[in-house]
Amino acid sequence: MIRALIAGRTRVHREALAVALSQARGVRVLGTASHREEILTRLAEAPPDIVLVDFVMPEAASIVAEIRRRTPSVKVVAITLGETETEVIQLAEAGVAGYVLPDGSLDDLVIAVESAVRGELYCPPRVAFTLLRRVGAIALGKARNKKAEEDEHSPIHALTDRERQILQLVDLNLSNKQIARHLGIEVATAKNHVHNILQKLHVHRRIDASSWYRQGGFHLKLET
Repeated sequence: MIRALIAGRTRVHREALAVALSQARGVRVLGTASHREEILTRLAEAPPDIVLVDFVMPEAASIVAEIRRRTPSVKVVAITLGETETEVIQLAEAGVAGYVLPDGSLDDLVIAVESAVRGELYCPPRVAFTLLRRVGAIALGKARNKKAEEDEHSPIHALTDRERQILQLVDLNLSNKQIARHLGIEVATAKNHVHNILQKLHVHRRIDASSWYRQGGFHLKLET
């Protein structure tokens, strides 16, 4: 029997999910939680096998990461999330084990729960495409960055480790505020890092810095 905890801000959503899952064979709903503290309390009292997280971003990713940090054995499935690349990647990095979109069915939800408990990732084709595209971009970026590092004239040598980390977040289309939240730094500090990155790469726009990150940095020149 799979033990599930349902967490979300909206009461009607929590209760509807609880009723629906209670009717599914092999799933027992332990209860619901409406906020982070209640989730953590329930995890400590009676750890479930899986938590269904129904929060908006970026709160959802933060809660998923907290659950995974405190109870690594508990799987997390995110429901009713956005489909942007940034949101999908943030949840993946947080440790989510499954995605169910707003137009998903109860069968989709049950399959996601069962797959997560087996250690498998369940996600709709649209999300899978986003994840694969991102993995491909990262692989391509790493290959080209390695080549760039071999060139003694590459501007990558001018970037600090922190700046390279922030450049990766810029490539994810995160704003300065989102970068600051992700890294636990002040917004002004994030803004200053981005400014320094643009200067060192001799570009004026964030999109050019992102392009440099993906393609190795050889084709970008100072705009006039």
